[in-house]
Amino acid sequence: MPSTHFYTNQADSLRDFEAECLSLDAAGYVVDLGQAWWERVPAAVAALDRPRMQLLLRRLRAGDTVVTLRLCSIGSSVRDVRATVERFRTLGVRLYCVETGDSSLTEAGSPIFRTLVAVEGLERTTRSARMKASAELAVERGSRLGRRPALAATVHDEIRAALRQGTSVSELARMFKVSRQTIMRIRDGRAE
Repeated sequence: MPSTHFYTNQADSLRDFEAECLSLDAAGYVVDLGQAWWERVPAAVAALDRPRMQLLLRRLRAGDTVVTLRLCSIGSSVRDVRATVERFRTLGVRLYCVETGDSSLTEAGSPIFRTLVAVEGLERTTRSARMKASAELAVERGSRLGRRPALAATVHDEIRAALRQGTSVSELARMFKVSRQTIMRIRDGRAE
C-alpha cells in the first residue's frame, strides 16, 4: 500500500520540526511521525548524499509520495533540486512541495520542473559569461591565467646555463623538483 513520507532538512530543533509538521497539516497533508524524516545537513552536501535522504530513498516504493515544505529541503541549488526530482521520478515516487503548490514535481511535463530546467540553463549561461568576462578582464590587466609557474623567471637563465654546460634535463628536474617537461620547455624558450 502506498505511503506518504515527509522530509525536511531545514528544522534546527525538535520544536522547528514540530512547527513544520503543523504547517504540513495546515496545508492538508496528514503527517505520520513514523514516516517523517528530519535531518540538518549543511547546504554544501548534495541532497542525494545526505544520510537520512539515502535511508528514505531505500525505503520508498513505486507509488509512494514524499512531501516537503520548502524546495530548499530537497537541494541546495537548482541543479541539486533537479537531480533529486529526477531520482524520485525514476523510482516512481510522487514529490510534492508545499512552497510550490499542489502539482507533483515528478509528473511528466510539470510546469515547476520545466521552470527548474529553464532556470538551471540560465544559471549555467550566466556563470559561463561571468567566468569569460572575468578572464578577459584579468588578461587586460596583465594578470597571468592558470597555475603559477613552478620556477621563478630568474631561475630560467640559471637552468639554460646549466644545460649549456652539459647538465642533463633529468638531473636538473631532480635538482629543482619539477618535471622533465618543465625543464625542456625552459630549454626551448616556451612559456612554463
